[in-house]
Amino acid sequence: MNTNSIEKLNGSVNVTIHKNYFKKDDTNHARVQRTTAGMDNVIALVCEKSNLFDKASLVAAQMLFKDAILDLLQQGAAVNLFELGTLYPCSQGSINSNNPSPTEIPPLTLGFTPAQVSLEAVSKATVSMSQLAETHPVINLIEDLSTHKSDFSLSLSKPVRITGRRLKIAGDTSETGLYFAPHNDQGLIDETEADWIRVEDAAFFKNTSTFLEFILPASLSPDTSYSLVIKTASGRGKTVNKTVRKLVFDKTITIN
Repeated sequence: MNTNSIEKLNGSVNVTIHKNYFKKDDTNHARVQRTTAGMDNVIALVCEKSNLFDKASLVAAQMLFKDAILDLLQQGAAVNLFELGTLYPCSQGSINSNNPSPTEIPPLTLGFTPAQVSLEAVSKATVSMSQLAETHPVINLIEDLSTHKSDFSLSLSKPVRITGRRLKIAGDTSETGLYFAPHNDQGLIDETEADWIRVEDAAFFKNTSTFLEFILPASLSPDTSYSLVIKTASGRGKTVNKTVRKLVFDKTITIN
């Protein structure tokens, strides 16, 4: 979240807990949910601590400091930012030469080394809330594209669209996929997956994080109720995780 109004910020740190998919144990890691304070928020705090300067003067000074810092960075200098840490130019990428010319040097970027006083300040921040991050697929809508109905009744061998989040099917085809799990007489599915019907990869014409579009398998039976099951190891971007995440949709699917 960003805020640019000239006001004082009050708050604490929220974190989300994420599974570490690079390890097989129950290791998790925390990600801080940032609230980004703008210079206007800094100015508000300065005015609260001192009446020597008015807001207009501080806003003008802010612009002058900004321009001066940019000039120094353009000259290739590192800049100590108010004794809080050092902003410095650095090179990114590799060089495929023992004697590179200036044009072969990778583009420059910026790094930042915090000062000890900054590290001590952030260590005093209070964590007010932590919660497990949502990682499993979420289905918001299932639509029969031949009838445009979304009543969980689908037409045999016709196109279907599923809308939601974290839907993309990825990973080992023996462990992942989109399945129709038939209900038994008690309305339950077979957890051994022995009778589950998997939608073939070739049946998909869209497989993204927010949309799954496919042709409904002809092997489904109009006399049977099904649960829709998604099993995927899809991660961020094109990443495939080691852990398979599973969703059993809580609405019954019927076939026309």
